[in-house]
Amino acid sequence: MKTRVSMTRRHFRHKSAHPDRVPRGAFTLVELLVVLAIIGLLAALLVPSLGHARAAASSARCLKQMQQIGMAVGLFADDHDDTFPRSQHSAFANGELPWERSIATYIGANATKWQELLRGAYHCTADERSAAWSYGLNVYFELGPDDDYAGKPSTWHHHHDVPHPSATIAFAENASATDHIMPNFWASAQDTSDVASTRHLQKSNYTFVDGHAETRDFATIFAPVTQTDSWNPSTAR
Repeated sequence: MKTRVSMTRRHFRHKSAHPDRVPRGAFTLVELLVVLAIIGLLAALLVPSLGHARAAASSARCLKQMQQIGMAVGLFADDHDDTFPRSQHSAFANGELPWERSIATYIGANATKWQELLRGAYHCTADERSAAWSYGLNVYFELGPDDDYAGKPSTWHHHHDVPHPSATIAFAENASATDHIMPNFWASAQDTSDVASTRHLQKSNYTFVDGHAETRDFATIFAPVTQTDSWNPSTAR
């Protein structure tokens, strides 16, 4: 027993006689650099994935808001002879409130406090602008036979006037400071700058006349080369 104790003490004195020796379990400088490099590599791989996930979540929230707007427009139509609400493009000239005010009560906001929706249902979290609203109404539903548009003198002021409601766009994500979008003036893809067509991972959200909303590539809803136009009720298919 004494012998074993003596050997243990000699062994302890022998190990402690080398203060420069790295203690067992500690990292060497090379090992630490390798760990840091691995962490950096993992971060480089994960950050884009996290960014993509956040963008997808933002798009989903925006899509839900646009569907909520579509449903509110449908409820407005039920109470107003099947008509569409107007935008600032023509509302005041016709003695009406613009859509952001006229449908506010159908989204749960008090009519006198509708501006609260500018921080909620009317604002997309991916829209970094300071503009009042992120969405615009398709003005085709406000045009009269004296306006300039393809399909005149037909008008689509009522839901039942629209031949293909599930294929015709009612609202889109707005890139301008107005509450409406004017596709009746478009002749080429270069004319479409008032639509935020790439806000969500190079796509955007759209509300259709029947109230549903979809995430779409812009080329699937407007492409003069293929004669695709989902904005004009007379051509939407």
